[in-house]
Amino acid sequence: MGKDRVQAKDKDAKGKNKGKEAEVEKEKGVDSMECRHILVEKQKTAIEIIEKIYMGKFTFNEAAREYSIDKAGRSGLLGWKRKTELDPDFWEAALTCPVGDYLREPVKTQYGYHIIMVQAKK
Repeated sequence: MGKDRVQAKDKDAKGKNKGKEAEVEKEKGVDSMECRHILVEKQKTAIEIIEKIYMGKFTFNEAAREYSIDKAGRSGLLGWKRKTELDPDFWEAALTCPVGDYLREPVKTQYGYHIIMVQAKK
């Protein structure tokens, strides 16, 4: 009977791993993402902004309007972008971000430091 429980646990663990593997494979298959970002020149500034958003002092959109040096997009909205339209470091970091959330660490690109929010993936 104990052996059956161990085998059942092994099957459950393998099932969980397959789920994570499928999730990773799905992420690799992302063709485009709808993103927002806050672009600043210094890492320290980006970290301070992340802390303010996290503490509820600003929403992401408010912080983008207030602090982002990229004024091209309103509230930091970049819209739907494909991999070829974004900096490779930005794209790779955005892939790790859950939909509807923002990354808690700034991402360095040739343009500066980004705080990235992913609104949707397809």
